[in-house]
Amino acid sequence: MHDSVARCVVPNSSARCQLGGAEAAVIVVIIIMASALALNGMPHTEVLSLLGAAGLLSVSVTRLATGAAARGLRNLARVHSASLPR
Repeated sequence: MHDSVARCVVPNSSARCQLGGAEAAVIVVIIIMASALALNGMPHTEVLSLLGAAGLLSVSVTRLATGAAARGLRNLARVHSASLPR
């Protein structure tokens, strides 16, 4: 895990973890949409499921954007190619 990410989740850490404008906007839009769906009669369990899916999707997109997924695939390919007979 990157140090900057680890410092954001460690309690009583002196590091400050701030959201960028795009991340904050996405969070606000997701919360507004969930509120609108709940107010229009969607069951709360479905709204919570939708919020969970949105959270998982945002983590996946963030990982792809930072290249963590690409590094993971490269490492997997490297390990696999090292195990092949020469």
